[in-house]
Amino acid sequence: MRRFLPVFALVFLFACSASSGGGGGGVYIAPDVKGCDAPTAAGCIGFNTDTKGGETVDGDVIGGNDGGTTNNDALGTDKDATGSDDIGIDDSFSTDDAGDLDGFFDNPDTTTDSDTGGEPSNCNERAKIVYVVSKENKLLSFTPDTLTLKVVGTLNCNVSGTPFSMSVDRQANAWVLYQGGTFTTKGLGIFKVSTLDASCQSTTYVPNSQGIELFGMGFSSDGYGSQNETLYIAGASASTFQTVKNKLGSIAFPGMGVTSIGTIDFVGGADLTGNGKGELFGFFPDGTSPSVRQIDKTNAKATTLKSWPLPASVFSNTQAWAFAQWGGDFYLFFQSIMDPSTNVWKLNAATGVATQVMTNIGYTITGAGVSSCAPTGTSP
Repeated sequence: MRRFLPVFALVFLFACSASSGGGGGGVYIAPDVKGCDAPTAAGCIGFNTDTKGGETVDGDVIGGNDGGTTNNDALGTDKDATGSDDIGIDDSFSTDDAGDLDGFFDNPDTTTDSDTGGEPSNCNERAKIVYVVSKENKLLSFTPDTLTLKVVGTLNCNVSGTPFSMSVDRQANAWVLYQGGTFTTKGLGIFKVSTLDASCQSTTYVPNSQGIELFGMGFSSDGYGSQNETLYIAGASASTFQTVKNKLGSIAFPGMGVTSIGTIDFVGGADLTGNGKGELFGFFPDGTSPSVRQIDKTNAKATTLKSWPLPASVFSNTQAWAFAQWGGDFYLFFQSIMDPSTNVWKLNAATGVATQVMTNIGYTITGAGVSSCAPTGTSP
């Protein structure tokens, strides 16, 4: 899932954060901090060697020590050299699975996926990658291991608003929450969107149920390797969701009714993602302690399980954010008010190191979705 702040509201928020000393200018970091072994921008957090989104050196590594001269990031991988330049974004989309667009769900494949428990899987093959949605109403697929973005199509949902958050189920259906065009506008409804061609269908979801007007959302399996999954949401009123503790709830299918679980014990607007191991995680970029946190699905606790702190110097002055779990790691789609478009970061769950892997992708990403069919990387 993810959220987007309209520009006029961001101007106000930026002015407030600048006066209070919080963040102090988004991703523009002095060249003598975190991973710089020379007084240059390359090798420092948030500095890029060009402005087109395609870097020839790996200069955006948190904790990296490359000095901007090699492609060795903190994890010993090299993905900036070619992956970031693949942002000419291929506007074509094809699939071997035509699906069943006449039914409420696409026809699933029946395969075995050892990454999600080793049981026979009811997963559609398209459900094993990440999808993102943009402020510009584009639905895109994202393949994390190759850092490839492809346009699926343009959303034409019958609503006057902007995509606010998104998740994807095991049958490769995307579920997109729309918001109106102002900072305090409530949610306008959830639409079912095909990951085959971006076509939209309305749903029976009643906006603003349980007092949750805007929210992030993510599917999580009901247990390790389970073929059943639940859609979780975290949100609050439209005017306070970034500054208060969000409510955690779930949405039942097919009726789309909302059940309240509890209040998350951590302040800030939460984007959600889950996996096939039955886990649920939240991305909290606001406030003085930006982080990714595991959320207990039974009681909404986000302070008792695993957590990964993120540098406030980078994840601040938030304009748009989303994230998704894939292969056991997290992919963070983040845009500050200083950025022309979204940047993509990979958070290594084992080391806690966040590395910028794509720069200025040309879209403002407002939602990310991944199903519980996606690989989880390791066994529990």
